[in-house]
Parts: sequence; C-alpha cells; structure tokens
Amino acid sequence: MLRNHSIIKYLFNRELSEMYVSIALKDLSLSMIGIFVPIYLLVDLKYSFSSVMLFFLFYSISMLFSSLLAAKFTSKYGIKHGILLSMFGFIIYITLLSTLHYHNLYIISAVIGGISNTFYWVNFHADFIKFSDHKNRGREVSMWFIVAYIGLLLGPIMGSIIITYLGFTTLFIIVNLLLLLSSLPLFFSSEVYEPMKFSMKYLFEKSYLKDTFVYLIYGVRMMVGGVALPIFLFFLLNKYLSLGVIASFASLGAIIVGYLVGRLSRDENRERTMFRFGSLFHSLGWFILLFVKSFIQLAVVNIYLAISFIFVDIPHHSIFYSKAKRHKSVMGYIVYREIAADIGRIFIVLIMLLTGKLIYSFIINGIGMFFWFFL
Repeated sequence: MLRNHSIIKYLFNRELSEMYVSIALKDLSLSMIGIFVPIYLLVDLKYSFSSVMLFFLFYSISMLFSSLLAAKFTSKYGIKHGILLSMFGFIIYITLLSTLHYHNLYIISAVIGGISNTFYWVNFHADFIKFSDHKNRGREVSMWFIVAYIGLLLGPIMGSIIITYLGFTTLFIIVNLLLLLSSLPLFFSSEVYEPMKFSMKYLFEKSYLKDTFVYLIYGVRMMVGGVALPIFLFFLLNKYLSLGVIASFASLGAIIVGYLVGRLSRDENRERTMFRFGSLFHSLGWFILLFVKSFIQLAVVNIYLAISFIFVDIPHHSIFYSKAKRHKSVMGYIVYREIAADIGRIFIVLIMLLTGKLIYSFIINGIGMFFWFFL
C-alpha cells in the first residue's frame, strides 16, 4: 500500500533516496556559507567590488572549461566518484576561502570552487536522469527540491548565527565536515558510468536556439541570485542574521510551493505552462526589488522571488532531464546545457564588473526571464 503513495514510493528507489539524502546534506553545508561568500569577500576581507566580481568571473570561467573534463572523468571513473571528487574540491575551496586572511590566493580558490561545482552538477544530473522515472519525473524533481530546500531553510540561519557568535573559521570547519558526510550515502549502491559524446554545434544549431537562450538566462539567474542579490540585501540590512532570516523564510515558502508544483507536474505540457507563467511572474519580482527599502519589503519580495522561481525551476529541470534522456547522448546534452549556462554566468558578471552596478544585473535578468514566457 505504501508503495502507491505519491511521495513515499520514491523513497523505495534506492538510488534516488541516496541522492535525496546526499543533496540535502550538501545544500545544508553550502547554504551555510553560499549567500555569505560575496559578503565575506567584500566586507570581512575588504576586497573591492571589482575584485569580488573578478573572483566570480574566474569561478564561472573555470566552470565553463571544466564541463567536458567532468564528463570525460565520469565516462571513465563513474558518476559517484565524480561527485566524491567534487566534495574534496569543495573542501579545498572552502579551506582556501577561510585562510584568505593569510594569503592572496583568491583566484585559485575561485577556480577550484568553479571546477568542483561543475563536477558535482554534471554528475548529479547524469545520476538523476538515469534513475528517475519519466512518467513521474516532475514529482521526483519536486521531491529533490523539497529535501534540498530543507537544507537551504536551515543553512542560512545556522550560518548567520555561527558567523555572528563564533566567526567564519568555525563555520568553514563545520561546512567541510558536512560536505564529507554528504558523499557517503551515494556509495551504498554500485558505481554508475555514463558514456560521453558532445559537439559544440549544439550551441549554434537552429533547432537548439531556444534551449540555448533558456540555459543562458538560467546561468544569468543563478549568478544574480547567488551574488548580486546577497550583496544588495546585505547593504540594505547591514546584518548577517537579518540576511539569514530572510533567506530561510524564502526557503520555507519554496518548500511549501515545491510540493504543490510536484503535484501539478503530471506531463510535459503542464510543466511548460507552469514554466512560462512562472517566468513571467518571477521576472516582475526583479523590477519590484529595485524600489524596496525596508526589512519587511525586502523579506516579502525575496519570498515572492523564491516562490515564483519554484514554478520555473522544477519544470525547467524536469523538461531538461526529459530532453537529455531523449538525446542521442545524455552526457553530451548535459555538457551543452552547462556550457550555455556558464556563458550566461560569465556575461552577467562582466556586466557587473564593467559597470560597477548591481541594478543592471537585476534588469537584464528580469528582461531575460520575461522573454521565457514567449518560448
């Protein structure tokens, strides 16, 4: 009887349940520092705005050039070993970040962080595509988002408390331990391999232009949400704890809505409808953000952005996985998507670096996601 339950039955899929536990621990650990990294560089280490943008530029460039490397590694050594390698990379990245007071190797830290991020997501996507059920993929993606957002719910508030009372060094140590734990569940089952076949022509073929645009803007959204937004919020709030509280409330809203989106994700046509209208409403939030000033206004708009993006992000991944599964090379399509997204990341960081303004990134992101509605 339990196996027929819409949520419980996914937990009987051993590989998926391992991934759910792994990503929950990974997102808990990285969310404890993720939104604080640009603030740490800008405020605690007193780096200039240009230096912080250079950090994320090298981070994004390293992601771009390591996509093929990650895929080739997976083809030879397997998905789980690719994820394990990414965890050790994250630990080196965080260790270098935590010791920047004693050296100036922030570019090396950025490169290692970017490579680690690519190794993780290339392998995670390959694993999820392999073991998810195409008939229930939307619901399985929503389950992933729910368990991930539980980590994202707890991470920012825990991170802000630890920073406030114990400092960044203690936080970095705790994060490293959690990252090591996050890779263990994946090895309760046998290793999985995914062959690699990729061509750069995917980026320019007419039949792929819509996909390329979507993935480019997705990369823009990830960098704006992960770098520009935390800086913007912190300088209005001026407290780590306030930033952590807002991020945690946004994650709580995303958990609730994520369950609803999963229930509605019954077929690809319905997912496309949610994606289109979700992108329309989400784009409006970035323009509204330009006019808010008070803590309450910031909290409401940030929660709105998180909730509206769930209507975009879950269908986006479900459709992406379905397309990759139908492609002649699953790993090839994953690499194509990662490269397109990385180009978007590089583009928006260059805009912030050259203009010295965050506001342009919000506007470009809002316009780009608005045009998703017409795809």
